[in-house]
Amino acid sequence: MRLFIALPLEPPVRDYLGRVIEQLRRSRASVKWVNPKNMHLTVRFLGETPEATVPKLTRLMDEIAPQFSGVDVAVDKLGAFPNLRKPRVVWAGLSGDIEPLEKMARQIELAVRKLRFEPEKKGFKPHLTLGRLRDPRNCGDLPEVIERFSIEPTMLRLDRIVLFKSTLTPQGPIYDKLHETLLGERFGGSAKRASGG
Repeated sequence: MRLFIALPLEPPVRDYLGRVIEQLRRSRASVKWVNPKNMHLTVRFLGETPEATVPKLTRLMDEIAPQFSGVDVAVDKLGAFPNLRKPRVVWAGLSGDIEPLEKMARQIELAVRKLRFEPEKKGFKPHLTLGRLRDPRNCGDLPEVIERFSIEPTMLRLDRIVLFKSTLTPQGPIYDKLHETLLGERFGGSAKRASGG
């Protein structure tokens, strides 16, 4: 099964980013845009994972999550990886209380390595993927559209981590929630909740 750990987004934020995507679609770029209901903040992509490893992953999430409070951040900028001149991924960026998320991602990284996952080479860069270019050479006026775009700063509460299973289909990926754990201190310690897909 293809797995990843992520922080889910509140519906109003997903809806707003869906409206942003509708405006970005006006560019002539060949982009595969993300379905807003699938948007999330990836903490660690795990890839193909044996089913027997899932209980170990849920345990490490339940151990790590209570050590970190929920955070309030703002979605307040647009950009592209690796850069606007040669965009491959269009993203929305976050500002605010990012440091706890970075610490949590490092702790999760160390924990999954102990489960023999390959080290993550890119590191954790908090961003929300909006779309991926099918052909970076065919970006049209997308860089100019992104530069001119005036995003409305939108507050976002991140208060839980989820283990998702991703099933790839011709219509796009389907994400099933395998386990959900609330972040800690502001919720009275190790509150946790599991739910099947």
